[in-house]
Amino acid sequence: MSIRPSLVTGATGKLGRLIVERLVALGQPVRVFTRRPETARSLFGETVQIATGDFGDRASLEAAVGGVGRLLLLSPISTRLVTDQIAAVDAAVAANTKRIVKISGSDWTIEPAGNSISGAAHAAVEQHLNSLPVETVSLRPNAWMQVSLANTITRAITSSQVIAPNLSAGIGYIDARDIADVAVHQLLADRIRGRTLNITGPDIVSFKQIAALLTAALDRPVAALEKPPQAASGDGDFEHRAVAQFVRLIAADRAAVTTDVVPTLLGRSPRTVADFILEQVAAATAIPEYQP
Repeated sequence: MSIRPSLVTGATGKLGRLIVERLVALGQPVRVFTRRPETARSLFGETVQIATGDFGDRASLEAAVGGVGRLLLLSPISTRLVTDQIAAVDAAVAANTKRIVKISGSDWTIEPAGNSISGAAHAAVEQHLNSLPVETVSLRPNAWMQVSLANTITRAITSSQVIAPNLSAGIGYIDARDIADVAVHQLLADRIRGRTLNITGPDIVSFKQIAALLTAALDRPVAALEKPPQAASGDGDFEHRAVAQFVRLIAADRAAVTTDVVPTLLGRSPRTVADFILEQVAAATAIPEYQP
């Protein structure tokens, strides 16, 4: 009997492509749902099925979920997040999908409620998932190394500065590759490990420590400068307002947490900030002898 494919939404983004690559490497049949079929084909070649469509197009959603065994739910921060994701979930349930794994917001954006418009959106989808008669798990990654930390590293390379509202605030950064590994594990495992999983790296690292690590990696001084966060404008778009809220919550030390989810599920430690900085600096400065 053939294995039903897993459907991955958001497959052409930073995290989505990592998830697809891992599933393909494991010999799993994969279908991707995308508005950009040319991009998906250039990324994955003939190794995946491509379902072209949009969350707002019910017919394309129904076609995408037909015959699917599992759904990996991922979409960008936007005003459409709740509507889009619930539409995908409902279509998958109607098609008898066995399991749904959602990439959710960071735990500190969701609980307690009222601090993040992004967290509120993810919470609404999680609540809907919890009401369904299928297996569901929501993964709540802490701040991604490939996003916020990568931006900090890039600025430090060009300006020799690390700027943050609170230099002592710590973050349990998580590498997107570890998020992808956990997502694939929960997608394929015999059983899920709970309704929500808070995924973090192994250490809490402050902005002062990041500046010190960059000083060592670059072999030149990187200053740590404190600058108050900008207020989130009510006139800004959803993503920019959400990011401004993330900055304020991180400055309040809300992201200073670690969990044992990665080692418990994967049997290994998550990737470290120190190693990620070395990897990024090596790539940016073309150091051929460094092997991540």
